[in-house]
Amino acid sequence: MHIGHSSSSESRPCVLCGKKTATYKIYTQSNMDVRVPLCDSMERPSCYSKVDIKVISERFLIDVKKAVKASH
Repeated sequence: MHIGHSSSSESRPCVLCGKKTATYKIYTQSNMDVRVPLCDSMERPSCYSKVDIKVISERFLIDVKKAVKASH
């Protein structure tokens, strides 16, 4: 398991507030990455600090693994 941070030249809407951002919180497990765009602003409490990527991603990755196994 790895939780990281990434910046990109590709802007996407923040999943919480909708503001365009190029900052992503990344969760990696079992060679799969979940990248969630979250703004990281100094002006107000940032969406980046409000989201626990591990909690969100674990259920998603379990469902993906089951789907992949079931498709074979």
